[in-house]
Amino acid sequence: MRLLFKKQIIGDNPFVVRGLINEMMACIMEWNKLEEEEYYEFRLVLNELISNGIFHGNKGLRDKKVNVVIEEVNSTTLDIIIKDEGQGFDYKRVCQRYQKNDIFKLSERGRGLMLVNALCNKVQFAGNGSHVKITKSICPK
Repeated sequence: MRLLFKKQIIGDNPFVVRGLINEMMACIMEWNKLEEEEYYEFRLVLNELISNGIFHGNKGLRDKKVNVVIEEVNSTTLDIIIKDEGQGFDYKRVCQRYQKNDIFKLSERGRGLMLVNALCNKVQFAGNGSHVKITKSICPK
């Protein structure tokens, strides 16, 4: 694996979050030219995971950090890791619900993760759920 990007932000400032996502997307675009649909999918995944880390994980607290990493797995696949400083959540229960396509039993929380799961090759949580790693591939050019 090759490290492509690593950064930490503190707090929930929307301009900082938008800047982080823009930097991450620029890194991904430098790694590989994306088709329009792929670009949209990556941006949506990043928005969802980083927002979850800030607002659900860190509860929007201004002194809490979110760390992001992008690693190249191969010429068409990336791993993206998002870590927050929150207490985590019962990700096993949420994952079971979206694996059963039980959309209607999901509260407002969990629907975004279902979308991320649908757009990525793999979604893995670590520890208490405050660390998520996604694997996402693009079509070979």
